Amino acid sequence: MRFVNAERLHRPFVSIHRTMPVHREEGKFQVRIELVAEFDEDYEGDDDGYAWLERWKAETRPRLLKAVFDALRADPAYEAIPVSRGASPDEEAEIRVRRKV
Repeated sequence: MRFVNAERLHRPFVSIHRTMPVHREEGKFQVRIELVAEFDEDYEGDDDGYAWLERWKAETRPRLLKAVFDALRADPAYEAIPVSRGASPDEEAEIRVRRKV
């Protein structure tokens, strides 16, 4: 009498022929925003904790990122995904835009 391993009988079928992209093309489009604040002669330094910059981060940056994602996602042929490559999210927002197949 021969016994058959039950685990071997119930493995899900996995095809060795997976659909992989044959060609890949890439492009890059970069928008860089430099933030600057200028003050009068009576400015005492950054004792306010860069309040102007904190206000920009809290109010303007979220609106800007939402507008960018809305514009990118408006075309159904593409998907926009936020990605992180180790840079500080306070200083950089990276978005991967991928064409849907």
